[in-house]
Amino acid sequence: MNHSHSKNHHDHAAAMNDPQMTKAMEADMRRRFWISFLLTIPIVLYSPLGANIFGLKLPTPIPVNWLLLILSTPVVFWTGSVFITGTYYALRSTKLDMSVLIATGVLAAYIFSVVVMIGGLSAEASAKVDETFFDAAAMLITFVLFGHWMEMRSRRGTSDALRALFDLVPPQARVIRGGKEVTIPSAEVVHGDVIVLRAGDKVPVDGEVVEGETYIDESLVTGESVPISKKLGDRVVGGSVNQAGAVKFKATQVGSETVLAQIIKLVETAQNSKAPGQRLADRAAAWLVVLAVGSGLVTFFTWYLLGNVVVLTALTFAISAVVIACPDALGLATPTAVAVG
Repeated sequence: MNHSHSKNHHDHAAAMNDPQMTKAMEADMRRRFWISFLLTIPIVLYSPLGANIFGLKLPTPIPVNWLLLILSTPVVFWTGSVFITGTYYALRSTKLDMSVLIATGVLAAYIFSVVVMIGGLSAEASAKVDETFFDAAAMLITFVLFGHWMEMRSRRGTSDALRALFDLVPPQARVIRGGKEVTIPSAEVVHGDVIVLRAGDKVPVDGEVVEGETYIDESLVTGESVPISKKLGDRVVGGSVNQAGAVKFKATQVGSETVLAQIIKLVETAQNSKAPGQRLADRAAAWLVVLAVGSGLVTFFTWYLLGNVVVLTALTFAISAVVIACPDALGLATPTAVAVG
């Protein structure tokens, strides 16, 4: 799952060859998303957003800000912990990426809301719900988690396809050695070995027919829709299936030289590298982090020094600027684009 988290890039690469890890990572991201989503629903309904858009005024057993705090804390620090951890590793590497951008907006909104709620800024800070951003923090995390879950599903699908390609190579091959037919592991086939194929056998390596005629199904390797006739001198491709007749062929490409091995290598390389959209998003995120923090500082000092307002009001505008500068769309669109691609 390239989640745009620095540490997790290595996790994704390791997961490629570990089906259980790939499945576990997707399950973890799915669980985080659904928990975040279910907690975000009441957060939105009890927030000013719910009151203004849906016209809701729901009764609460405790003060509404305390309810929002209780609901948003696990969203920020458990479901959103992947972004906080990613930020730690990114900053350790002196990089600014998407995880830093997301964590900046989320933590700024959450910490400000907590301070305002408990009245830590001034006597004026009476924990009015209009002055908190618990809903913004929760929604940002939920949107981005959904995008990363979609990306992980796509990556697991690619991993499954890779495993299917590996399975095309039979574990054993029948070869002629010392004038006798012997069965050996396919990995031990060498250049010049003569391999015996019977009906239904999978081709272990690439080679050239030296005896007999047959039809071979190459659809899973080359995409050829119908079985292809093979006779003396024709090429056979590892991973294809012998349909009828017995033939012998001489191994010409083995191991990493085969067509199938090259296909697998290309897919693995593409899977373990960042897509162009991800690289662009990370570059944009680095500038957006600076923009978010800078716009917050400029907004605060502009309102406080020139707008003749109290600190709380200036901070409210500043945090609004920081949250707005952290685009939900970028955090959602980038992994979704990777998933679709």
